[in-house]
Amino acid sequence: MRNKSKKNKDPMELLAPAGSFPAFEAALEAGADAVYVGAPGFNARALSRDFTFAEIGSMIRQAHKQGVKLYIAMNSLVKEAELPAALEALSCFESLRPDALIIQDLGLLYLARTWFSDLPLHASTLMSVHNSLGAEELTKLGFERVVLARELTIEEIGAVHQKTGAELEVFIHGAMCFSYSGLCLFSSLHGGKSSLRGQCVQPCRRHYSWQDPGKQGGRGVQYKGGNKGTRKKQTGSSAGYLFSMNDLCGIDMLPEMRAAGVRCLKIEGRLKSAQYVANTVAAYRMALDSLDEPDGVQEKVLQKAHQLLDDAMGRKRSSGYLLSEKPGEAITPSQSGNSGRMLGRVKGIQEERSREGKNRITFQVILSAQVSEGDRLRLHDEQSGNRFSFTLRSLQVRGKRQKTAHAGQKAQLSFLVSRKEHVQRHFQGTLFKVDVGSRITAEKSGHKRRQKLSSHKIVPDMSKVDDILAQLAWKQGPVNFKSTDTLQGRQGKKKGGGRRPGRQEPSWWVAVAQLNDLRQRMPVRPARFLVPFNRENIQQLKQSAEKIRKYRSRIIWRLPAVLHEADLAWTQQEVEQLGQQGYARFSLGHCSQYGLFYPLIEGAESQQKYQLELYGNYTLNLLNSAALQATAHLGYQGALFSLETEEENLAAALHHYGQQNSQRRRQKEERDMPPKIQVGAYVYGHPSLFTARLDSTHFRYDQSFASPQEEYFTLEQQDGLTTAHAHLPFSLLGQQQELVQMGIDFLLLDLSKGVISREGVVTISNLLNQGQRTGKGTGKGKGGKQSTQIMRGNFAGTLV
Repeated sequence: MRNKSKKNKDPMELLAPAGSFPAFEAALEAGADAVYVGAPGFNARALSRDFTFAEIGSMIRQAHKQGVKLYIAMNSLVKEAELPAALEALSCFESLRPDALIIQDLGLLYLARTWFSDLPLHASTLMSVHNSLGAEELTKLGFERVVLARELTIEEIGAVHQKTGAELEVFIHGAMCFSYSGLCLFSSLHGGKSSLRGQCVQPCRRHYSWQDPGKQGGRGVQYKGGNKGTRKKQTGSSAGYLFSMNDLCGIDMLPEMRAAGVRCLKIEGRLKSAQYVANTVAAYRMALDSLDEPDGVQEKVLQKAHQLLDDAMGRKRSSGYLLSEKPGEAITPSQSGNSGRMLGRVKGIQEERSREGKNRITFQVILSAQVSEGDRLRLHDEQSGNRFSFTLRSLQVRGKRQKTAHAGQKAQLSFLVSRKEHVQRHFQGTLFKVDVGSRITAEKSGHKRRQKLSSHKIVPDMSKVDDILAQLAWKQGPVNFKSTDTLQGRQGKKKGGGRRPGRQEPSWWVAVAQLNDLRQRMPVRPARFLVPFNRENIQQLKQSAEKIRKYRSRIIWRLPAVLHEADLAWTQQEVEQLGQQGYARFSLGHCSQYGLFYPLIEGAESQQKYQLELYGNYTLNLLNSAALQATAHLGYQGALFSLETEEENLAAALHHYGQQNSQRRRQKEERDMPPKIQVGAYVYGHPSLFTARLDSTHFRYDQSFASPQEEYFTLEQQDGLTTAHAHLPFSLLGQQQELVQMGIDFLLLDLSKGVISREGVVTISNLLNQGQRTGKGTGKGKGGKQSTQIMRGNFAGTLV
């Protein structure tokens, strides 16, 4: 079905997803120009089964025979223990020669560009490229294509193309995250499953309720978020699916996308069925092939295309951000956001043990659409938010078993679940059809193909892998960080110059909300202050420059993770003015923001005076020693390690990074390596769980909302971004000594959310003094008194 016509002089590539062999073959049949699949173990979709390297090799050969490209999504963050497997994967792909790897991890970028330079790279949407600066800088880093964030309008996409000439890929259809991809910590910090590692539990799809003003949940430090002047008239219900985005559909905007310079149109859906892929790809193929036809022909084609999309069983569709930075139909709070075709409401179930050793679930429903045995269905429990997916095994209408039941009929449905699964007897919820029974035939075909390829093995070049690991000073096994040489020179000093064994004094960095906070009483002695780079603080500096001057050597200007295209010129101007005033330290929220400082760097080189210092925020998502090396090679003086890390991963990454630098010094390779960066740890604060662009009428800013599990959060809006913060603070204050012993150079105390009050300072001081003995629960202070509730994310557990 692929268009062979040469009418379209500058065709856009149609890129389809494939999470299974049936979906891959459906994409080829429906007319995809390219297909993307996940790398085994390293893709940002938690598939029930990854493709093997042999299967990927088979797909590459089949695709290339049909003139179709095949890309590999290796876009998961990599933990330190996974670096050897990542190198083996890169070695396998080097021999398989896919058309590109799609990545987000700066460590993978460093490994690929240093040792596997022939592999073409595409920057994943998880890198949150949202402006022309990002596209330009990532192109300079070696990415042949940039996948833009889904939050951009067509006008902004066009501006990125005009200013950079970068090859741009955009999502045109499929699921939308509420948060910018790459900036969501909700699933990880409140569940241990990282969206950046393909394990997202989709907290944005859950049911939440607004709380009465003033109600605070939990016993944490009282959170006083918000930004004066952002409140607006609130509408809508007090509860609903407040952050569940409708699906993106840009099929009506294809002419505008072409005019904006888009090179590739990407369909989301590696977890979707083969029928979804077939229908969606066919719809966009028809629309693309008719772009140069008369308006009347295009209109008829679009009608057929929309019918195909209706039959694909996706969610409710909207144009996303393509037409507006404040889309009015992005969320429907009254709808659950389930994909599939709704079949009806279910109230009450019957459960009994079956002979197969499972539980048989039976319920009745008045159908709103046709259903057949073998269809894949999903029950959504609206009380708990749980979802149960199953294959329909038994279908009865009026007491008689039937293969198919139709809309309007009252049917009795049955399915089997494992003994461990439990569906509440008083279940209330909705039933959806997510795939059709004909998929079973396709699955059998895919199973035969897997069996045929099961004996085929793609073997990495282990001599090359071992050589790279040796150059990285990487050794397998647990790290005893308390006995490593990273402790040398880190011991605190007694009066008189003696060393105090055991306890080490950390270097404290404190993040504040505004310049006036620098004069507030702090619970620690700050070596550095992080001040948000925004219009309010820049104006405050201009009005009281003399009062702030004494803090200048300790101020680090903290750039946001998101800089909208319209703000780039102002940002560039103010950065240069700060540099001219002697402010030399900046914290970058995105790796591409290095490009803002070229004028200062060039000026410093000519004058040999200005000593610029750049640091990376935790939003750079540095999770391994290779990512630390990448950051050093980019010219940073330091960076915060990922907030998502577990203790063992952090210790191993710091150990290997230190060993790499020591080894190169011993081998006298200092000229070829950048200086060792300072590595910091975020140890206290209310980090943004969601960072979104959407500003919806049903949002209640500065007001608490709660999950069904009675977790409490606050929604804020500031500087064009909507953020959510937990009432419980994230705290590793009880682990400050462990962190310093590991080799952490500085600890960040983030006081930028809420008011720096005496009460808050006292509470933080208590946490510093007593230490926390628990993870998420309530610790005990001296005398058995209840201590402040905190959350520690994954630090004491395991990051999935």
